[in-house]
Amino acid sequence: MQIFVSRPTWVSSEFEEGLNIFLMNLANMGLTPRTLGSTDYPSKAPLDEVLEIMEQCQGAIILGYPQLKIDSGLIKDSIIKNPITLPTEWNHIEAALAYSKSLPIMVLHHKGVSRGVFDRGVMNAFIHEVDFSKPSWCMAPELNGAFQKWKSNCELGSPNFRSVAKVDPSKPLCPN
Repeated sequence: MQIFVSRPTWVSSEFEEGLNIFLMNLANMGLTPRTLGSTDYPSKAPLDEVLEIMEQCQGAIILGYPQLKIDSGLIKDSIIKNPITLPTEWNHIEAALAYSKSLPIMVLHHKGVSRGVFDRGVMNAFIHEVDFSKPSWCMAPELNGAFQKWKSNCELGSPNFRSVAKVDPSKPLCPN
């Protein structure tokens, strides 16, 4: 079963071993991770490539690794008082695409990575905060059940979320 994995192509050396163990764990679960720039290489615009890869996948995992650290500046005209750690912007794009395709999504991020898809309540998927610097992070007992439930949703083709709109057949539908 093919799974889209949203992650940066570069991660700090402190995270490499854990990422490799995680990818091996996915393979041991019978899953084939697909990532633009790591397993798949573009021949056209990256966004078009991501869409094509996702068409072949039954689920998505979003991994928020630290990519940017902001120590000073403004956010909405307020001075930054504590450093902010951000992931790659592609995590947000790829999460939104997976969500729009109703793929089962598992969201994990390194401690302190924030904003966008990694803020609680943005998506109807549980967000797991993990210490990606620990090589065995993906084998933590508290993640095992979450991985199994997510994998089951991938196999069944049922997303973690479902928006169900009830349509009254006696009322006209908007043509737009």
